[in-house]
Amino acid sequence: MRKAKAIKFGEFMNGEYKVKQKEKKQRMIRKTTKIATAAILPLVTCGSVGTIGFAMTALAATTSTNALTVTAPVAVTVGAKEWMSQATLSTLAHVLDPVVDILVALSFPIASVIIVGSCFQFMFDRADRGWQMIQNAGLGYVLIQVSPLILDVLKQVGNAV
Repeated sequence: MRKAKAIKFGEFMNGEYKVKQKEKKQRMIRKTTKIATAAILPLVTCGSVGTIGFAMTALAATTSTNALTVTAPVAVTVGAKEWMSQATLSTLAHVLDPVVDILVALSFPIASVIIVGSCFQFMFDRADRGWQMIQNAGLGYVLIQVSPLILDVLKQVGNAV
C-alpha cells in the first residue's frame, strides 16, 4: 500500500517532481553503495589487502638476478585493519548528521512554544519561573544551532590526531 504524496501543481506541470524523486533515489543508492563497499571489501579480502602489499614489497626486495630486476608496485599503503577503522570512523562520524539536522530544524519552533509558555508564567504572577524558562529556551536554542559547528570542530581535531 502506497502513501499519497502532495505535489505542487507547478512542479507537476514542469515535471520537476520526477527529477527530484530520481535525484533522491540516486543519493540513496550512492550512500548505500558507499556503506556496503566499506563493509564488504575487508570481508571479501579476509584482511589480506595490506598483506598483499607487504608481500609484494618483500618479493621485490628479495627477487633480483644479474639479468633482470623484478620490482612490484605496492598496491595498498595501509593494512585492511587500518583501512576498515578509517572507513568505520568516517561512517560513524556522519551517522548522526540527519539527527542533528532534525534537531536544528525543530529547535526554533520548540523554543518559540517554550517562550510563549513562559509568558503565561508572567500572567500567573510567576515572573521568576518565566525568566528562567526564557533563559533556558534561549540558551538551548543557541547551543542546538551551534552544535553542527562544534561537531565539525571535534571531527577536525579527531582527524588531526
